[in-house]
Amino acid sequence: MTWDAYNRRKETLRDLLAIADRRRDLTLTELLDTVDEGREAFANETELLFDLQMTWFQRLSGQLDRLVTESVESPELMAVTAWVNTAAEMPGARALLDAHIHETALAKAFAKEQAFLAASAGVPMSHPDLTVYGRRIMNSARESVVGAVRAA
Repeated sequence: MTWDAYNRRKETLRDLLAIADRRRDLTLTELLDTVDEGREAFANETELLFDLQMTWFQRLSGQLDRLVTESVESPELMAVTAWVNTAAEMPGARALLDAHIHETALAKAFAKEQAFLAASAGVPMSHPDLTVYGRRIMNSARESVVGAVRAA
């Protein structure tokens, strides 16, 4: 991919994320069709999902970095807080990722995110249940977001 193509793809992704934040009812197919360059930048919905997940993961990592330097919370609560904050910043991406949580193509990416969350919460990287702990943290964060929406 050339730099020009890369930059166009990133710009298209920003446009798609902005639309997804406003229109959380759109499917991936509908979302790609809302932007003229959508189909040029992404050959299919799976390519878009990979970029959404990578963008989400980068933002989550940034949230964790900030909280590590600012927070007095427990490491697990810090991981939950980072996930919740990222979901608040990227509601459209989170909704699309949640709608495709069982997508086989993304299983490895989701497992890496879970391992990252668990390690951030203090679980050793060599722990055999690292992703199980990460999934628990993710589910706890997701439930706190859903609970906050119900309370509002």
